[in-house]
Amino acid sequence: MRKVDRYCTAPQAKPALLKTFHAPEYIAALKRAEDTQKISEHDRKRYQLGTVSNPVFKGMFARPATSVGSSLLAAELVANGGVAYAMGGGLHHGLTDRANGFCFLNDLVFAILRLRSLGVERIAYVDLDAHHCDGVQAAFSGDRDLLMISTHEAKRWPFTGGLSENKIDQQMNIPLLKNCNNNEFNLFMEDCVFPALARFAPEAIIIQGGADAVCDDPLSRLGLSNYTLWNAVKRLKEMCDKIILTGGGGYNPWTVARLWAGFWLVLNDRSPFIELPSGAQRGLESLSWQRKLRPSRDLITQLYDTPPQKAQIIRPETAALAKHIRNLHAL
Repeated sequence: MRKVDRYCTAPQAKPALLKTFHAPEYIAALKRAEDTQKISEHDRKRYQLGTVSNPVFKGMFARPATSVGSSLLAAELVANGGVAYAMGGGLHHGLTDRANGFCFLNDLVFAILRLRSLGVERIAYVDLDAHHCDGVQAAFSGDRDLLMISTHEAKRWPFTGGLSENKIDQQMNIPLLKNCNNNEFNLFMEDCVFPALARFAPEAIIIQGGADAVCDDPLSRLGLSNYTLWNAVKRLKEMCDKIILTGGGGYNPWTVARLWAGFWLVLNDRSPFIELPSGAQRGLESLSWQRKLRPSRDLITQLYDTPPQKAQIIRPETAALAKHIRNLHAL
């Protein structure tokens, strides 16, 4: 297996490969929609294409197919040990036969299956996105060689990932309370996630590094600082010699860029607690979105989030939830 320590261009997954997980009729409909830029009423209802959360756009097949290609390449690169960062991946909502939540395909499923085909059987999947990984859970429910862990905001779309869906050494769903802070998140990692992973002893860990759990993201109400997620990835990297990190959700361009750049530094054993050079600052200053809110100066000049001024307490209901999850998983 070739060893690569630089950027690689991902291949685009072909329809024949995609049909090994996704329904052939759905792949045909997705390709047809890209080619014509139109959706029939049948395809809209059957495959959820052309909706607000699954819009028609140029590249609506090519873009997610390349995400699949990037995660397949990542799996091949780490199968014998190593770390790969498939930033364009993380489409964790993708379902077998329809689009779901801005996810037209599910690259994470393909990464897991490719690792399996390369002899890596026991895999842990850790999802840090603010939204539950319903597509991955549906694909591997009951698989005893996959431990799926998801930290996500409770009572938020897709409204899956409740406590009732937990299964020892298979599915650990952690529905975080609204405004979950850094200390509360760290409690779940220390008391639930890391012990469960240590017991499961995976041969590889795939991490979905969605950025929408970070403060100031418009599609969640969690309160995490980017360095809290950096630390989580750093700890996960120390637990296994085969690591794949993908991107994921994230709807504030400044917090997304800074989080994912910091992930790259963490994976390369470099500190992300840096002031940004002038070129990076100009890049961040050039970003825009449709909202009126503009970024604070700290979001432009430094990579790391400024620590909150107020002490972050662990709420009693958070402590009780962590204890309950530990009991569910016999930790």
